Amino acid sequence: MGDGEAQGSTAEHDNDVEVDVLDAGTAMLTALRAVGERMSQLEPAVLADEPDAVHQLRTYVRRLRSLLAAYGPLFDVSVATGLRRRYRTFGRELGVVRDLEVRVQVAERALAEAAEEGVIADAEEREAVQARLIDAERASHALAHARLAERERSARADARRDALQVFLDDPPRTALAAQPAKQVLGALLELEARHAVRRSERLDDASDTETLHAVRKAGRRLRYAAEAVSKEPLELFDGRAHALASVGDDLHDLLGDHRDEVLFAEHVRRMAAHAAHDGAPAAAFERLAVAADARAASQLKHLPKVVRDLRSATRAWESR
Repeated sequence: MGDGEAQGSTAEHDNDVEVDVLDAGTAMLTALRAVGERMSQLEPAVLADEPDAVHQLRTYVRRLRSLLAAYGPLFDVSVATGLRRRYRTFGRELGVVRDLEVRVQVAERALAEAAEEGVIADAEEREAVQARLIDAERASHALAHARLAERERSARADARRDALQVFLDDPPRTALAAQPAKQVLGALLELEARHAVRRSERLDDASDTETLHAVRKAGRRLRYAAEAVSKEPLELFDGRAHALASVGDDLHDLLGDHRDEVLFAEHVRRMAAHAAHDGAPAAAFERLAVAADARAASQLKHLPKVVRDLRSATRAWESR
């Protein structure tokens, strides 16, 4: 790689004296504790429904679960798996609220674009679309958030938080956790990169939405695994690890944007059916769905380059 990689290698070497005294378990626990602390900070904002709070907390829940998966061999498998399952349930609860937020955001952008391009110029059509795709979804979001807030005040939520704190205070470690941090965490990160490559190599023009989603999740997990060992508070690696995090993020974002448009198109067509059943204008909904299909397809044009970048970053990591 270029100068950036050379600088990254120097940074890694400069850290050697400091990180060589760390074992893998202690090092990863440093990263996990930082994630746990951030989740605790975000929970009051989520309960208050502050802007972007649900999104941020859901991201950190995913980060926690990704690290417990990628670096799970450092800890007792049953405990780590149990914690991941608890937070999978929590992530899904956050997801109900977040998915409604995303639908409203996509709908607002789509409606603005349609008005600008003259796709929906009729005031009656615009009001019908606004009512079903934005106003109704905002009302659904308010109800979903109220249910989430109620659950977060429950004994089950307290038990989830307690289980995480017990783990972070004194996790059950495996023999691998006692080995040198850079050696072990670097090898586990390599496995994540290879996993993402294998997933991406299964893609073709006929790949369905769920196959693409699986690749997206692999990219996300790679990003979080790489960031955990290359950013504060655990900066074991630089350069090549940053490249893995970046391409994992690119893969996740591209396929995430694609998925948002696909799901939006499906939702719009359902709303079109409801509108037609109610005798309301429905043609505008189909035009919005067609536009969403086109945006989704345009996202996939960039996928081959991102997959090539993933392979390149993985090869660079393997040759470190």
